[in-house]
Amino acid sequence: MISATLISIGLTLSSGEAPSEQAPSPSGVRPEGTIAFASLAPRGWDLYAVEPASGRERRVTDHPLLDYNAAPSPDGRHIAFVTERDGNPELALLDLDTGKVERLTSAFALDDHPAWSPDGRMLAFSSTREPAEEPGRPWNAIYLLDLEDRSIRRLSPPGAADFSPSWSPRGDLIAVASGDGRPGGTDVWVMSPDGKDRRLVVENAGWPCFSTDGESLFVHRREDEWGIWKVGRDGSDPERITPAGVSAFTPHASADGKAVFAGIEREGHRQIARIDLESRAIAYLTDSPTDHWNPRSAPDGSLVYYHRQAPDTSPPNVEEWGSPDEARVRMLRLDGAFPAFSPDGTRLALVGGSFDRLDVMGVDGSDRKTLYQGSRRALFSTSWSRVGDRIAFARGPVFQGPEGDVDILLISPEGGEAVPLTDSPGNDGFPAFSPDGERLVIRSGRDGRKNLDLIGRDGTGVTRLTEGDWTDSMADWSPDGRWIVFASDRDGDFDLWMVRPDGSGLKKLLGGGGRDNHPHFSPDGEWVVFTSQRAGQSAEEASLPDQPQPYGELFAIRVDGTGLIRLTHNGFEEGTPAWGPRSTAVGQ
Repeated sequence: MISATLISIGLTLSSGEAPSEQAPSPSGVRPEGTIAFASLAPRGWDLYAVEPASGRERRVTDHPLLDYNAAPSPDGRHIAFVTERDGNPELALLDLDTGKVERLTSAFALDDHPAWSPDGRMLAFSSTREPAEEPGRPWNAIYLLDLEDRSIRRLSPPGAADFSPSWSPRGDLIAVASGDGRPGGTDVWVMSPDGKDRRLVVENAGWPCFSTDGESLFVHRREDEWGIWKVGRDGSDPERITPAGVSAFTPHASADGKAVFAGIEREGHRQIARIDLESRAIAYLTDSPTDHWNPRSAPDGSLVYYHRQAPDTSPPNVEEWGSPDEARVRMLRLDGAFPAFSPDGTRLALVGGSFDRLDVMGVDGSDRKTLYQGSRRALFSTSWSRVGDRIAFARGPVFQGPEGDVDILLISPEGGEAVPLTDSPGNDGFPAFSPDGERLVIRSGRDGRKNLDLIGRDGTGVTRLTEGDWTDSMADWSPDGRWIVFASDRDGDFDLWMVRPDGSGLKKLLGGGGRDNHPHFSPDGEWVVFTSQRAGQSAEEASLPDQPQPYGELFAIRVDGTGLIRLTHNGFEEGTPAWGPRSTAVGQ
């Protein structure tokens, strides 16, 4: 039995900014219900500090949700950082004397990478609070927060995607990484604090940090491997300061100007290290068997702040997450993937472990138990019959071609023997029950192409629904039985399509902006939730744990193609959503 934990997110921090008002969909009707989803976000990040002189480490914050990207104030009395304590990544301020935490921002967005002005009166930060002009581009822009009146203004020009700001010691420049956030996809620019005089400094570089005297910039960049480089503030005299064979990231200058702190790969983990600028000697300050992220030096040089996973961290089965004002949905982030709601919305089926278990549990994470044990990375895509008596799931290697040995099995929600629904050559996956529970739509590769089939729940009556030299997959059946929504790359990228169960009425629901996948109808059939690349990446990829699709975010759209809503904002891959009724079982 897996222990259950539910972290219910409340507004526990004092707010320094009124929540923004967001308009509902054009119809005036907001989506409702409960959306459960998978996430590759790390768990248990807290702020830590290490003394460079002694190597002694101290814990700075202690909270079950993520605290990260610490920035000590110029006077050393406060730490600005990113926190997810309210179910959304916001900026917060920690008073080091009293331990009080004050929330600084409250927009439904990722507010990230705070950087202090030299006088301590303002914070520059990167935020996804305004949509990009072009689908597929990051929403990130640089904003300035005035800590006296809490006003916020944008610095980045229209069309720019800016990350990771750094303020010069003189206060005359702000450096940013601008581009798409991918390795090799950003360049370093500088601009004045009013956003003017913007100019390119160094290509193929990111995570800028000014030297202590303000005459140079330290950046990370990848050629054969990641390394730390020093360039003049005008981009002159580029010089690599880490040796070949050392992968180094996220630099920050020491207070005395004699060294740079960075994250360096060592024996399978990212450790905090001090790089002497004269001798180029590397001294490791941490050695715990976990990753240590994004160092920042205290202004007096006595400490280096960073974040890492706290010891004995285990992910809860369910975390209740934030949602935008224009959606009346409860968001549940799961320890698992491919969730499916029971008909009454009180239970979830999901794939757990290393994609080797089919589990069921309450929507609050209670009473989790395993129904089926398979092989590692060999179970995926669940569907719970709306009659309630069967759960369908796919068994076989993931990411296989049409000929892959993948089949669909059925099992009772109470356990027992799993019975094959399909047992024929070809890659059969992503089952979804019809509303009456008598048929399923599945992705099948039985004729050498991944298209959609309909099949009876007894395995008979197989008919082809879509056919073509492309991939149609990840289908879901509307609650009224009139439509099937699915993802298809028939036009190049994966877009969202709809078709009637008799094969008529084929139409594209949404395209553009990259991959749109894993669509699922709302309980009223008026909306579709999906995971998408259309907001790009929300942070520099090199500053985060490795993930296959770091651009994955959740969106919802009405079935008439209007009312597009972004449902998640962070730098971590999220996907495989399911949509059930709003349940009182999770603390409504």
